[in-house]
Amino acid sequence: MIKLLRQTYYQLKRPEKRFVYLTIGLILLLTCLPPLTGLVSAPARYSYTNVGFLAGADKMVYLSQIEEASQGRLLFKNLYTAEPQAAQIFSPLWLAMGWLSLAASLSPLIIFHLFRVILGFIFLWLLYLFLARIFSKIIWRKTALLVLGLGSGLGVFTISGNWSADYLYEHLGTDLWVSEGNTFLTLYHSPLFILSQILLLLIFWWLIERLPKARLAEAAGLGWLILFLGIIHPYDLFTVLGVTVGWFAAKCLRAKKFFKKIFFKLAIIGLIGSLSAVYFYWLKLANPVFAGWLSQNVTLSPKLANYLIGYGLIFVFYLLGLYRALKSKNKYLFFLGVWSVVGWFLLFMPLQFQRRLANGLHLPLAIIAVVGLVVALNYFRKKKIFTNHFLRSITAQGLALLLVSSTLFFIGTELVLVAWRRYPIYIPKSYALAFDWLKANLTNQ
Repeated sequence: MIKLLRQTYYQLKRPEKRFVYLTIGLILLLTCLPPLTGLVSAPARYSYTNVGFLAGADKMVYLSQIEEASQGRLLFKNLYTAEPQAAQIFSPLWLAMGWLSLAASLSPLIIFHLFRVILGFIFLWLLYLFLARIFSKIIWRKTALLVLGLGSGLGVFTISGNWSADYLYEHLGTDLWVSEGNTFLTLYHSPLFILSQILLLLIFWWLIERLPKARLAEAAGLGWLILFLGIIHPYDLFTVLGVTVGWFAAKCLRAKKFFKKIFFKLAIIGLIGSLSAVYFYWLKLANPVFAGWLSQNVTLSPKLANYLIGYGLIFVFYLLGLYRALKSKNKYLFFLGVWSVVGWFLLFMPLQFQRRLANGLHLPLAIIAVVGLVVALNYFRKKKIFTNHFLRSITAQGLALLLVSSTLFFIGTELVLVAWRRYPIYIPKSYALAFDWLKANLTNQ
């Protein structure tokens, strides 16, 4: 895989690389605007908490575990309960960030965003290399990168003055609040979602390229990578299992042949990767506090219509490109087609964490949407539709604006929340000092 990545990278010409760097920089800069503004413009007697419209409670849990690691703990507790509990939660991502926080004497919040930006850069760069294996024309690679990095749906048109949880599930487009299901929101949310999608991309990329010819030791290595993914974000085990099984079945049906050697390798990979599920099953039995926490983690999917609105134009063009992808001789497009179809079923599996299974779904949908765009343009060219240059230009600009409308609205909303300078986005520094005192004087608690 490393050889393949290096080979793909060196095939890119300098102007193309420059475009990729500038685009990635722009996208990451947009994700940094609200937190940077919050840190720089904090009132004299207040501290910025990084709480915002998007999953503020999640970030507090992440920061608490980074803090625990910076205090020298290897295993974590749930610090948001007073119930007695054993420290048995292992999370290598927050552990590494906590150690760096301690070594560099930087706050967990600074480390959080530092990792978010670094992993975001790696993620987008890997995505572009992945796109280079799909699209031979540079213009479509660039288009796909922009759609992936900035593309949203039509959720901005579902906004009202009601911000209750019921309204979210009943009406609001998912492109404004389901961070797992949109690449830009993933980049904004946390290092966890970014790293999990990096691992999903690498795992699926390996299956596409290496599975038929890989040795058992290499296949076992992929199993360990899946094990790591399961430890940091166990919900993705369902995505890996569902997509892999669906792809293998489709591959066998397409060839009218059962691939025994590939099946054996997948079995080895699955056995190793499933060890992370065994760990969490043990943790649930051994730790009543964790079991209670898990039982409260109810993240059901909203209505299908919310997802369709949340993907908007991406979904429209995805429908145009899906058949082409599933019938394509390009092994990447075929895999993405299967991934996208399985992904829709995963969203509504009878599980209490359905919405978590949207993680990474934006990737195949957006890439296939670009294929659909190519199909549509070729059709228009063949039928000599939209031949007027001015009309084509206005239509393209209008579609581009719709495509990024929710993304721009989201960033604007976060900036407005920061500008309001209210609780819980800011807390009095006296609160922060009180927390520091408790940390220093309750070291054994």
